[in-house]
Amino acid sequence: MAVYRQDGHQRKEFAATFREAREIKIRRTAEEASWRAGPTLHAYALEWVDNYAGRGANDVINDRTRREYRRLLITYALAYFAPEERLRDIDERRARAFVDWLCRLTDDEGHRLCDRSVHNAVLPLQSCLRHAAQSGLLGDRSEPMILLPRRRRGRAYEFDERRFLSRAQLARLLAEIPEPWQPFFDMLASTGLRISEAIALRIMDADLDAAQPRIHVRRAIVDGQLTGPKSRHGRRTIPISRDLAERLTVLAADRAETELLFVGAQGAALRPGNLRYRVVIPAAERAGVPWARFHTLRHTCAALLIDAGASPLRLQRWMGHHSAAFTLDNYGHLIDDSLGPSLDLSDQLAARPQPVL
Repeated sequence: MAVYRQDGHQRKEFAATFREAREIKIRRTAEEASWRAGPTLHAYALEWVDNYAGRGANDVINDRTRREYRRLLITYALAYFAPEERLRDIDERRARAFVDWLCRLTDDEGHRLCDRSVHNAVLPLQSCLRHAAQSGLLGDRSEPMILLPRRRRGRAYEFDERRFLSRAQLARLLAEIPEPWQPFFDMLASTGLRISEAIALRIMDADLDAAQPRIHVRRAIVDGQLTGPKSRHGRRTIPISRDLAERLTVLAADRAETELLFVGAQGAALRPGNLRYRVVIPAAERAGVPWARFHTLRHTCAALLIDAGASPLRLQRWMGHHSAAFTLDNYGHLIDDSLGPSLDLSDQLAARPQPVL
């Protein structure tokens, strides 16, 4: 239940979840604030995120991204800035204080937000302020510059190696997976699919009889809703081994092509939460890698591809990333960074065809 004051009277509204009730309270409190000095951040941000469609033809925001932007705004920016704080009062100093607050936040176990989580929390606020500046709501100045922490400057990249499984750890984990689920987890480990992409695969998305068997990633299921891949780069085709193709063929036998390739006990779409607690966590505990989860298999697949000599461009396309730079930022420390042998120009030029005079 959301409790707020309107026109001097206490009002109440009911919602299905705590998150929805919190959003109602933020909206009603913001609406009550006077607009004579300009809109408040709370009122403008919630109106903006409901209608935001991206920055152009190549940057289209889907409903899933909009929901995530709304969640991030309510959880972080609107929790930090007071309901009566005006949009035009948020300058570079206030924006920097917000980032400092994010960097000090801790969860129930005392862990601070990582750099990527801080960036994700700031991203919707940046877009909101940019839109406000373009609408002339920030006066003559552009949107506040939000400086993010850059803790990697001047020293080597540091990664949590627990993101990846060694070959021995991967073998132990897959051996602990119950037999009915082994084709599904072998497919995750060998293709690097996101769990949302894997549970949305249909039988028609798998070319199992082709000379080179392959999986076509065209959809995803997020929070029970069917949607497209995470981005346009997520639409891709990934080769699979002949052995895995044969096991998937048995799984798909006598079923319609439009049916899901992997289904639950009652034929419904798989629920990642159920799989995590009933299959992944118990298997990971038995295998001695209790930190392993779905995304660990995705990272491990990328590490194995790099070890096999995959180029950054091939790795980017395989993983469905939006750019090779993002791929290198995640996995660059696994790639051999030596420059190799010297370049002998005499040998190179000797092989060049001589011009005809």
